[in-house]
Amino acid sequence: MIDPNNCIKPELPASAIVACQGVEGAYSQIAASAAFAQPDIMYMRTFDGVFRAVDKGLCQYGMLPVENSNAGTVADVYDLMKVYNFYIVRGVKVSISHMLLSKEKLSAEKIKAVYSHEQAVKQCSRFLEENPHIKVNYCANTAAAARMVAESADKGIAAIASESCARLYGLTVSARNVQNNDNNYTRFICISKECEIFANSDKISLMITLEHKAGSLYETIKHFAGLGLNLTKLESRPIAGTDFEFMFYFDFQASITDTDVYNLLLRLEKEARQIVFLGNYREITA
Repeated sequence: MIDPNNCIKPELPASAIVACQGVEGAYSQIAASAAFAQPDIMYMRTFDGVFRAVDKGLCQYGMLPVENSNAGTVADVYDLMKVYNFYIVRGVKVSISHMLLSKEKLSAEKIKAVYSHEQAVKQCSRFLEENPHIKVNYCANTAAAARMVAESADKGIAAIASESCARLYGLTVSARNVQNNDNNYTRFICISKECEIFANSDKISLMITLEHKAGSLYETIKHFAGLGLNLTKLESRPIAGTDFEFMFYFDFQASITDTDVYNLLLRLEKEARQIVFLGNYREITA
């Protein structure tokens, strides 16, 4: 387990080079602009590209989506967190309002194909089910989809993306708020190669692999309950190469500088098959 005394920092810097997946106009850019007063954003094609940029020292931080309130967890990002052994230093919750963007205003009946990220498509599944004639095509992210539609000569296609992408790429909003639920949020994490814990950090994220036996999860949860800690996320993920064994994601409200909390982590480290400390951070709303 990390020593929190070696990680304490006064505050997240106002300016920093931040890697985001996508192109200009991506929701990760909105998250980065909320976390940093003056971010210098570099865009990478893939999630792994963001991790590699931080790993190679091309930037100090990366901004990545980890969970949507409707579509669920972005498992690939959690998997990469384990591969690279990085840390979360800030969380950002972004309100997501998906627009149907096209070169000229079109009714849904006249749109033959739509382009967007897979997560955005899931978040707009009801609209697409109501318009089965629209062919769905996946792109690396929503902003890349908007740029592709803007650059295409085909006027019968559209992108599902943010309204800021309409302004950025000169597109028209053909339909507003096509997501299934108006209460649609995506959680982003700001990652760092080094452990950094800033003032007012009140959320801890862990990945825990427990012994494959009856009661192991119950015994673990009992420790949190004993300290009155609020678990805000508990999710299982199958471990590749095993016979239906699972890793668990834990998010809970606490500070590692609290002696009782730190002792709990030390206890879990002894009891669990494996524990990965992902970070102690504060989450803000963009």
